[in-house]
Amino acid sequence: MAGCCIILPRESETVLLGAAILGAVAAQKYTGLHEAMRALNAAGQVIHPSEDAKVKKYHDAKYQIFKSLYEQQLSHRSIMTQALQ
Repeated sequence: MAGCCIILPRESETVLLGAAILGAVAAQKYTGLHEAMRALNAAGQVIHPSEDAKVKKYHDAKYQIFKSLYEQQLSHRSIMTQALQ
């Protein structure tokens, strides 16, 4: 996997923060979403990837399952689309 850090927002009420960002852009306080996000959001806790091999193996397996389910979803969608034609 990517082994990237996860940066959580400082704000715990992320839905409210998103609404505030959208509202500020709609009110033309900022010229766009990126500008509003930079102004109103801040980084909070940083979670670093685990160096434990068992944790990595677990998440790699979980990702393989995700990819398999996603491929099944695409296949099922195709079958249903063909059935409607």
